Amino acid sequence: MDGQLHGEVPEQTPTPQIWIRLHDQQELLGRLLRRWQAKDGMWFYEVSLTLWAHAIVHGKDTAEPADIIVSVPATHVAPVPEEAEAYKRVPVQRHPAAIARRPAPPPPPPRTREAAADGEPGAGWPQVRGDGSDRWKITYPRRPYNDTGPRRSVLHHASCFTAQGPADLTTDQAREALRRPGAQACEMCGAEQLTAPPGGPGKAR
Repeated sequence: MDGQLHGEVPEQTPTPQIWIRLHDQQELLGRLLRRWQAKDGMWFYEVSLTLWAHAIVHGKDTAEPADIIVSVPATHVAPVPEEAEAYKRVPVQRHPAAIARRPAPPPPPPRTREAAADGEPGAGWPQVRGDGSDRWKITYPRRPYNDTGPRRSVLHHASCFTAQGPADLTTDQAREALRRPGAQACEMCGAEQLTAPPGGPGKAR
């Protein structure tokens, strides 16, 4: 029984509600199952979402609620204020390599949805620190074979979940990359902050 009293109902691991922002800007409420940290230090929130799924019941086609589990970047979740205490008891898993580099606890969900809606400095879902430690990466969208214009490139923050590959550009190098013909900033991860003058309110430096 491992310390449990006979007949005692074991405490259930909490699955508090949490806001999730999808890649197309939709916002959904999910259930937080655990927080986990990847080898490179990036944090993810594993959540359960209840969607519709096809089912056959007594020979008839129908639709039933079905849970799916996905991992969401920590930059794209926001807390439900009433669930603050429950978040503290959600399981946390960290990669050994990440612990060796920085034995820090997991971050809380970045900010409230209300703060983002009010335009509070630093609000919004993507998290660009702006303290010199940010890193950036570039992707090159596909283009028609007969396109003779400058090759398009898109700059992303290291935390951006829409882009794969290493993030090895400093902020200064990222700004320089945005000055090239055909370059644009990703609107999903806060990279557009680099198009503002350095040192502006809430902008990356």
